[in-house]
Amino acid sequence: MDKAHRDEIATLKELLFQRKSAASFEELVGKQIEHHFPVDLWALPDSELDQEMAQGLSALNEEINCNPVQNTTSDGRFFAAAIALLHRQALKILRPSITAMFARQNRFNQDLVAFHLASFIRFRRLEERARKLEARANEVRQSPPDNEDPPLPPR
Repeated sequence: MDKAHRDEIATLKELLFQRKSAASFEELVGKQIEHHFPVDLWALPDSELDQEMAQGLSALNEEINCNPVQNTTSDGRFFAAAIALLHRQALKILRPSITAMFARQNRFNQDLVAFHLASFIRFRRLEERARKLEARANEVRQSPPDNEDPPLPPR
């Protein structure tokens, strides 16, 4: 194989490596990927897993308050307006039990978001400790053992 072909193959390999090491699938295809199936978290690289965790935490945080909407209105004619009125009346009657139930659910949601955030922070700290331990292990591997004599200087 001549030098031109080898250079072309090396260039193609480099381009493929750059594409393969993109930060996310969205970056690779240039748009947001819509999917209607659960994401296989085990298959994601760390950068995408971090992004998935952040998006999930944001979604949980946005949906913390699950209280029903207070004002039920209707733009429809008589039938739709009557349904809206019945809905408002039912909410007034059931308000005490609904409020207690949703207050408990809201506390659970807040605790869940706090737990996930704490887990996320804890994982970050553990990753940092693991990196430091790996660096220390590499230093120990590269240094000569204490029981060996240092090499003698040349005469």
